[in-house]
Amino acid sequence: MKFIDCPIIGVRPHTEFSISGVVDVEPEEIIDLTPAAWTFDRNSVPIERVEQWYHLPTQLWFDVTRNTGTDEISLVAIKGEENE
Repeated sequence: MKFIDCPIIGVRPHTEFSISGVVDVEPEEIIDLTPAAWTFDRNSVPIERVEQWYHLPTQLWFDVTRNTGTDEISLVAIKGEENE
């Protein structure tokens, strides 16, 4: 099972979280693809990106920095507190 380090209550199973979307703008090589090319003819380029995740027990939103190639999470921050 995958675990995420919640800044409020510590390490929790990933099943307590849900992903809402991507915060970062996608790289140019992805933005310029047509929907057909993205669906059927894409080269998956692993990147590190920031995603919005929601933690149900604490009812808080988090920004999660995750490598899409390795699925490794490098940072979890309460929404709005990333630069503090």
